[in-house]
Amino acid sequence: MKNNGIIRFATVGTSAICEQFIASAKTVPSLKHTVVYSRSYEKGLAFATKTGCEKVYTNIEELAASSEIDAVYIASPNVFHSIQSRIFLKGGKHVICEKPIAVSYEEYLETKRIADQNGLIYMDAMKSCNIPWHKDIENAVKRLGNIAVARIDFCQRSSRYDAFMAGIPQNIFDMSLHAGALMDLGVYCVYAAVDLLGEPKNITAGASFFENGCDHSGTTVFDYGNFQAVLTYSKAGQSALGSEIIGENGSLKISSISQFVGVSSLDKNGEETEIVPYYDRIKVMSGEAACFADFINGKDLQEYKKRNTLCEKVMRCMDEIKQSAGIVYGDIK
Repeated sequence: MKNNGIIRFATVGTSAICEQFIASAKTVPSLKHTVVYSRSYEKGLAFATKTGCEKVYTNIEELAASSEIDAVYIASPNVFHSIQSRIFLKGGKHVICEKPIAVSYEEYLETKRIADQNGLIYMDAMKSCNIPWHKDIENAVKRLGNIAVARIDFCQRSSRYDAFMAGIPQNIFDMSLHAGALMDLGVYCVYAAVDLLGEPKNITAGASFFENGCDHSGTTVFDYGNFQAVLTYSKAGQSALGSEIIGENGSLKISSISQFVGVSSLDKNGEETEIVPYYDRIKVMSGEAACFADFINGKDLQEYKKRNTLCEKVMRCMDEIKQSAGIVYGDIK
């Protein structure tokens, strides 16, 4: 790796999740945040000052072609994820992109093809897949024996819900940006189910919508033949139960399906054992930052291929869910 092994990365976006990724990347010695991209120089400068970055770009093509960066973290609205990823991949930059990494299965495959052609890393910033304790959870699922049923839930009342209901437009409820409950929260449930249980044989899904056509809640059933997993997600209400995978030898409780923390197992007699405690978000996100750096440096490339296969399966499932639930996205306004 050039630059004394330091991977200089830019960020696209000025949201809270972008700030959290920057903080998590500071725990990885080989990563250095060097550039902020924003369409607004003033907004970009304010974010750069807040995060300790010195450079701001407002032209994404110029940034992608710049020799000042080696990689990029993308946290823009969903509809721009593949468009911007391709710009950077064609500019020779490695890409880690917030979920969902693309808005369709075909879009993901095409972007991944560009990455492969250029010998670049292209991965999603899915927290639950990149944590150091992932193997502990995998092993806990195996100990359950034959699975009887699973409940995978991520219902979180949006902090922007009240403003939206008051008539103030919000990006997170704008279907022209490919937003909504499935893309924002349901994707975590889909990842967890496919990751821990495999790709289902059949998918059926339903959704509830706001008047503007945005899905605010949804339920999906993954049929595995000998058991079913029920996925529930909503931006209009808050769940207090978490998720659970139930098997013949006990059950596994997962308090946060997006981060895989607060995880415990119960045996057949109801005795509970902690598998993963609660960790703060920065510690959880540091896993994806560390994996990104390792993959760029040529480490654990078999794991990288495994993640790509998982991502491909998830994107396929997401397309089926949209079709089954009747979720439709509009053109960019």
